[in-house]
Order: sequence, then C-alpha cells, then structure tokens
Amino acid sequence: MNRNKIALCKILALALILVAVLPSCQKMYRPPLVIIPDDTAKLNGPLQRMFWFEESPIDSIYYEKGVASNVTYVDGINGKAYKGASNAMIVLPGGGPKVSTMTSFTVSFWINTNKHTGGAQTVFVLGRNSDFWGNLFCMIEGNGDANDNSMLVKFHFAGNWVEFTGSGSNPARIPDMYGKWKHLAFRYDETTSKFSAFVDGVKYALSPAVEDRMRNGAPLGKLAFVDPSKLVIGGFQQHAGVFSNSPDSWMQRYTGMLDQLRIYTTPISDVEIAALFTNKR
Repeated sequence: MNRNKIALCKILALALILVAVLPSCQKMYRPPLVIIPDDTAKLNGPLQRMFWFEESPIDSIYYEKGVASNVTYVDGINGKAYKGASNAMIVLPGGGPKVSTMTSFTVSFWINTNKHTGGAQTVFVLGRNSDFWGNLFCMIEGNGDANDNSMLVKFHFAGNWVEFTGSGSNPARIPDMYGKWKHLAFRYDETTSKFSAFVDGVKYALSPAVEDRMRNGAPLGKLAFVDPSKLVIGGFQQHAGVFSNSPDSWMQRYTGMLDQLRIYTTPISDVEIAALFTNKR
C-alpha cells in the first residue's frame, strides 16, 4: 500500500471516530438558571426594619449597617440591647425603600430608661430634609418629679402629633415607665384612619379625637412622608445634620436602653402586637 493510500485510510478512520464520538458530546439545551434569593419573602414582607442590637447596628432585614457613635451594648430584654449616652446614636442613610413610602405603619420597641431633666430625648426619627420635626419619631420629655414615675411621650407621624400629656383630649401620661423594661407599640391604619398605642401588649386608652385622625374635616387616609432623609436611632435628626447642623439646646440624645426596634409598613393586629410583648423576641 503506497503512502497516499495509507494517509487516506487514516483520514477515513479519524472521520469514523469523530462521527461516533460527536453525538455523545453535542451541546444539550439547558434552561437558564434562575436564582431566587432566600430573603425575597422577607424583603417584600411588612417588617421592613428590625434592629436586634446584638453587638452591632445592623438592620436584619436589609443587612444594612448603620454608623454607630459612642454606642455600647448591654444585656437586653432578650440578648443584647442598645445603650445610649449623651453623645451616642446610630445613623442609617434612610428608612429603606418601603419605609420611606409607607402609607400605614406599626412601630414597636422595648425601652428601659431612667428619668432625665432639662429637655427631650428622642428614641428614633425618620428624618425630613425640609422640615424641623422630621417624618416619624418618638420622643420622651423630661421628668424631674421624684414622686412621679409616669412618662410624657410624644409621637409624631407625617405632620400628626399624639402627646401623652393627660391634658384636654390628649391621652394620659404612660404610668410606671422608668427603671424597667417596657414595650411600646404605635400603629396607624390608612383604611380606618385610626391611630393606636400599646403598652406591654395592651391597647392604651385614647379618646376619639386622638384615635380618629382627620385632615380638613375628612379621614386622614393614606400617609405621605415628604422628602425622607436619614434614619437616626438615639438622637434627633439635627444631631445627624438633617435640616440643621445645630440642634436646639433642649434636644437630647436617648441615654437609656433600647431593644428590638421594629418598623412595619402595615398595621399589624392587636394579637401580633401582644405576641411581640409576650414572646420578647
């Protein structure tokens, strides 16, 4: 057999091998890989901010870490808790995409604080760049009466005030609030235009003038936060440079303990709020 025939035979043999092998190596169709994040349900759920304060200023919904200044962590109602000071606070860039646009809400938290005098301390605030007060906050007025353990709380949301002063139609000061762990929750429901407050899982007595929120003689309906800014824990928005870099002299940081700060974008039920108190988690 001459060289040309030998070469031809080799080529034919190689061709037969390729014909036999290629079908088993052909590229099979594979559907595109769709990755569903484990946190999808959580991110789309009603609970949009959750701070456990377990040695960290991290929100456990978006895993967003706030900037903590002079904050310490102590034993809380369950695990660790935020411990404030006259120069302490946590600052996040904002409330989060759903908190900043929520039209109803529930806010709940545990506090354990001693009396202070000389001004007001803010537990938290969702700031507003164009307004002195911000969009949403809870503050505690001073109490210099050694014989009075009640707390004067002021809660503000989208221009609405609820002042626990006990004067006129305002709800009574909240009793027995200092020197122990107490659970507070505040709720607004756009479908009923009703505001509610809870102390240790129990609905607090409010007059119709406070419970039924009105605007220009009509039910308030959906809330509308304006120009939302930073979320500040333990200080006024001015302490974080929102609206002004110069806090008024009466504006104080929260010096007590704080645990399990939650912000929901829906009005959760009475039963769910009671469970937050009972379960302590």
